Amino acid sequence: MDFEVTYSDEQEMFRNTVRSWLEENKPRDLVLPIDGGPLSKESQDKVREFRVKLGTMGWLAPSWPENLGGAGLNPELAAIFREEFDKLDLPSIGNNVRWIPAMMIWGTPEQRSRYVTAAVRGETITWQLFSEPDTGSDIASTRTTATRDGSDWVINGHKSFVTARFDPDQLWTLAVTDQNRPPKLNLGIFMIDASLPGITIKTQNLLVGSERHIYMEDVRVPSECLIGDLYQGWEIAQSILIVERGGDMTDRPDSSTAQTVAQYLRDQKQVD
Repeated sequence: MDFEVTYSDEQEMFRNTVRSWLEENKPRDLVLPIDGGPLSKESQDKVREFRVKLGTMGWLAPSWPENLGGAGLNPELAAIFREEFDKLDLPSIGNNVRWIPAMMIWGTPEQRSRYVTAAVRGETITWQLFSEPDTGSDIASTRTTATRDGSDWVINGHKSFVTARFDPDQLWTLAVTDQNRPPKLNLGIFMIDASLPGITIKTQNLLVGSERHIYMEDVRVPSECLIGDLYQGWEIAQSILIVERGGDMTDRPDSSTAQTVAQYLRDQKQVD
């Protein structure tokens, strides 16, 4: 029985179009840290420019409908695009697959227009801030707090274990909105501008790769940054975790550490 995958002439024409476009527009002369750590500002800028170009084509979400910013490709063409994209020697380009479906479900029309459109166009990079140094991934034990102050919220806490190679524009942040309510029923999710006063980001270098720590001290955010109800954080987080285990965009799994180790071993073999 022949299991070889074959493509139609139309599909091969699409492949050639994609291959030519990627070759013409891909970022060049990137300096990739051998330890898998964050990229330099120069390299980040080059990849960010490439992300915007991909977003203009709808190729940050090739199988998504065009009205959501995707390319509307059928599964076969989307697979061809990914095959060609994966041939590029690029770091993980910082897609936003995890939080976008949750925003489409829980966000207001204004929030979806503001955040999702910019993300699918490649204009923003968002970090997901769930884990904390003392509680790990036990989100029910979140200690970061969000305290209402007039029409604003004031955020205080320490998030950790972010392995992103790009600096963020936004922080998708889980916080306790009422310390008197029981766990799981006391959480809210906020989309926070990463440039706000009171936010400090530090890099912890590891043997291979790095982790980013985010410190928030009296960070004041407007009420429209709260996604969903002030006690729906647990539900929203669960919808995101489901996507993490089955969602899809153009991005390869964020395995920069594994990729770095594999490349190092290949280089060592050549030297030997």
